[in-house]
Amino acid sequence: MENQIVNNLIIHSKNLINKVGILVRRPLHPIILKQMPGRRNFDLVVLNDKPKVDGPALYIVSHSTPYDAPVTCEVLQEHFYILVGKQKLQLLDRAFFQLNGRHYVDRSDSTKQQKVADNIVRTINNGMNYVIYSEQTWCIKPSTPINHLRRGWVDIAKRAHCPVIPLALEFYELTDNVCYAKFGEPFIVEAGEDKIAVNNRLEDTLATLKFDIWNQFPIQQKKTIDPTFWQEMVKMRQSGYPGLDVTSDEESRFVIGRNDDPEVVLNSEPFLIGLKKVDGALEQKNKQLVK
Repeated sequence: MENQIVNNLIIHSKNLINKVGILVRRPLHPIILKQMPGRRNFDLVVLNDKPKVDGPALYIVSHSTPYDAPVTCEVLQEHFYILVGKQKLQLLDRAFFQLNGRHYVDRSDSTKQQKVADNIVRTINNGMNYVIYSEQTWCIKPSTPINHLRRGWVDIAKRAHCPVIPLALEFYELTDNVCYAKFGEPFIVEAGEDKIAVNNRLEDTLATLKFDIWNQFPIQQKKTIDPTFWQEMVKMRQSGYPGLDVTSDEESRFVIGRNDDPEVVLNSEPFLIGLKKVDGALEQKNKQLVK
């Protein structure tokens, strides 16, 4: 009984702190929003209206440049909290996330991830929109519209039982100097739905939104594309965040997304350690069978 009372007090205090944070930050949003156009040197075109829903929504947004967060702010117009992976951030970005509302997540710690998920659900239930870049790394592959999504958003959507709204951002830096934004249709994730199937469906939706943009605004004919075009585009995106150490395994794995190639994964230290453990376990089983 005492433990239940203590747990209820802890939950109540966390909920109260969350509500106060929202109340403090909400008046700052119009001020932050006015600053966002100054963060970009390209045009922004929103191709369709933001879906109208009752109450807060969970936005799953594509991720490919350092401008995704400020652009999302302009596209949504409404106040939202945002999930940020732990990494080195420029002072202006740290200030933006702190004043706007954010939760930092350590992707290497599952226990901390669960606590962050609890905070996200609490924030949505307290009436705040939430933005997650579930690709978690910049998608900078020439023929891939999006990276695979981490599936944690599905659990959050089930628990918060709020509308999920896909949003695709596509940047044409070296051609038309414009970013196109397109919303998908909102949907609700029910408790009994299969997590992998729901995640795959959202991946398809975001990829389709990107293909729609590509079809509507083709860059140029394949035969006229400069062979160095994509490399130059990647360099431009990386130069937009000069503080990022692209040679760091930790940062490039979580921000740039270069280390997801099979040969890199298969030679990575975590994979080799895991492989060694598996080999050891199999060897022990073989010894037991021999005996």
